[in-house]
Amino acid sequence: MSAQATQKALAESTIAFAPVRLFGGEPTWREGTVSDLADSLRNTDLSRQLVADSIEYTVREVADMLFRDGCAPKLAAALALPKRKEDLRAASLVAALMLSNAALLHQRLRLVPALKGVFRLEEAQLDPDKAPSMIRAAWEAILDIDFHPVFSPALAVLSALEDKNAKEPLRWIIDEAISLADELASLRFDHAGPLYHRLLASARYDGSFYTNHVSAVLLARLALSEESANWSNVDSLANLKIIDPACGTGTLLMAAMHTIRDRHEKAMGPQDNSDVLHLSLVEDVLFGLDVNRHGVQLAACNLTLGNPRVDYSRMNLFTMRHGPQTGGRAMAGSLEFLLTAQEEGTITSFVAPLPTTGDLGAEQVEAGAGSTMPMTNQFDVVIMNPPFTRNDIRNRQYSSADRRALQQREIEIAEFIATQDQSAFAAIDQTGLRTFFTPLADLLLKQSCASFASVVPTTALTSASGIPERKFLADRFQIQTIVTSHDPQRINFSENTDIHESLVIARRPHDERGPTRFISLARMPVDTHEAILLSDLINRNEGLGAWGTEHLWPWPRIRAGDWRAAQFYDGSLATALHDLEALASTVLTPAGLLCHIEPEGRRVRDAFVREPPPDAPWTAPTLWDHSTEIQNTMNAQAETLSAPKQGHVDYAKYLFGKASQLLVVNRLRTNTVRVTACYASQPLLGSSWVPVRPFAPNPDLEHALCAWWNSTPGILTFLNCRAKALDYARFALASLRTLLVPDPGRVDISPLADAFRMCRTDLIEPWPRMGNCQVRAVLDQAAAQVLRIDGRTIAGWRKSIAREPTVSGKSRAHPN
Repeated sequence: MSAQATQKALAESTIAFAPVRLFGGEPTWREGTVSDLADSLRNTDLSRQLVADSIEYTVREVADMLFRDGCAPKLAAALALPKRKEDLRAASLVAALMLSNAALLHQRLRLVPALKGVFRLEEAQLDPDKAPSMIRAAWEAILDIDFHPVFSPALAVLSALEDKNAKEPLRWIIDEAISLADELASLRFDHAGPLYHRLLASARYDGSFYTNHVSAVLLARLALSEESANWSNVDSLANLKIIDPACGTGTLLMAAMHTIRDRHEKAMGPQDNSDVLHLSLVEDVLFGLDVNRHGVQLAACNLTLGNPRVDYSRMNLFTMRHGPQTGGRAMAGSLEFLLTAQEEGTITSFVAPLPTTGDLGAEQVEAGAGSTMPMTNQFDVVIMNPPFTRNDIRNRQYSSADRRALQQREIEIAEFIATQDQSAFAAIDQTGLRTFFTPLADLLLKQSCASFASVVPTTALTSASGIPERKFLADRFQIQTIVTSHDPQRINFSENTDIHESLVIARRPHDERGPTRFISLARMPVDTHEAILLSDLINRNEGLGAWGTEHLWPWPRIRAGDWRAAQFYDGSLATALHDLEALASTVLTPAGLLCHIEPEGRRVRDAFVREPPPDAPWTAPTLWDHSTEIQNTMNAQAETLSAPKQGHVDYAKYLFGKASQLLVVNRLRTNTVRVTACYASQPLLGSSWVPVRPFAPNPDLEHALCAWWNSTPGILTFLNCRAKALDYARFALASLRTLLVPDPGRVDISPLADAFRMCRTDLIEPWPRMGNCQVRAVLDQAAAQVLRIDGRTIAGWRKSIAREPTVSGKSRAHPN
């Protein structure tokens, strides 16, 4: 059956579903088609956005009131937030969000029999002057029963406010809660996560990039496929163990919870046990860890709104000890688990102190919870979006001494892992945190019948530095599916980041390893309905249609760490690169074995100023920018005469000693770039360019390299080592040195040198138009001679590259 026919049949099939409750009323089950469900889900997404917008508006307004009234310093102290002047607005925002979540849950708690004696928000609405004291009394009464993660911080906020400052903010908060609490619970999404990150914009420093709701649904449904459990058996589902070791506000845990509920309801039809299942999932199945106390508090609220009868003493959400501790030591949050590689332990020693209403340094999710979660080899699923901010910009909330202590602690953890598991140690890149979570996931998961699902930077799947991590994963798991966005309008699965991202779904192997499915999306799903439809098409292997392409990558390549298929929409280009590298033993060699490739652009920017002052001691000709309008041929000229910075004269002279006539680009925009290497009549330095000098003077080699790097095979090698983003690529010196180039010791490079001299001053078309570029046709013919392959093969590569969404800037879902 074709993909179109399958989708049509699926849309016409009959299922049971609950339509969305829009601002009041109770949901009822009814029969309908998948098309009906699509309409319901679209209404859900519309309603979700309306509710989220309304809550955000209220939180912003309340935060502005608190900030204008000068309450921010007291709020920062009450919430244990930084008290620096630049952080005070954030304190007002967090305070407003905590009040909002407490009021929303308060409104839902009217459904709990044990809390029927606590007054309703409507009573405070009737008497605004007494609202602050009434709310305090009510929340203290609620705390006597349960719900510390939500109401302890909210009470701390109220305790820090005088009644005159609290009255108007509470009026807004109460009105919002009465109107939206039940509606929010029925919409089943993390409303606080995107709001928290959007309001505070702190992800750059703590690495906590929020996974958007649609991406979370997609990842959870791929990890928890229809075949991965007995969805009809509630007892079996209650025995599942799912953990997010960097849970933030709980978005992925919520997506996992609702995926399980949906699959159970599909297997069993409409049931009356949904509340029982919800309780079991929240109290027994889902585990979340994070270093951000307020994020964990919001996660607790999110998981509770669906069923306010949750027993918080059984909720497995934990704020991990992180940063400086008493006695001058430091702790590294969830990474501390890695120190338990030799034996099982409990979470207790790693959790921050228990909270009290008056001590907001308290961070465990529930006072007196006493959870003893087993830490190793106990979980069925790890689902995560671990932090990946670099060490040089994260943990700025600490002093430099505390940052050093924390980094030293991370080094100690890595060194301990080295004594236990060398392949796990090799997988860790200590310049950031993300890779620590890979061996952590392996440690947490059962040794059989377990699944790994993660959001990762796409370059982690392609960079040379990521090979040890990829080999580690391939050794421990069957790498089942990798999904990468090639939608120019949405390249990532997280918010607050501009890097390309992918989803990795892997399972413990139980038989012979098979190939990995690389899914390249032409268009990202925009709502829940599309995320569900796409996940079902992928899980059922029914063809993607207009969603994108699928490319199978052989297991031996996966095992060797070759996962490059993630970076191409057209999988044949990944195969072309593999075939090109097969020539390395006879024709090609890494450029770093032939030439000096340095200094990198930032060193030039450290030592030189672009515009020399009148009293500059001397100047250096420099090709500073990579202007695609100016640099449109292989011929280069100095763009400016740079001067040494004050105090950097000797260093500048040292750098200029590395200048060269041949330069290669170190960053480029794939939709505008024309030239990747250029050649000047005099030695130059570069800011967006890197000098390339053969070990022995050899103009023919320089000319041949310039032609090669502007030919299609040369461009393929650049595409293979893109860092950060696939459409705005950056190239470290180590990557440039690994670029494969013709080896003059084993092959005649004169065709390339001749082609350079023939086309040196001719206009080169941008990559999106390279399919019709006459200069590249000449360069490619020379490259074909050197490689001894059919020129028509390279011409096919050239046209395929031009059509790549990351090059053309156009989605392949709409080819016109």
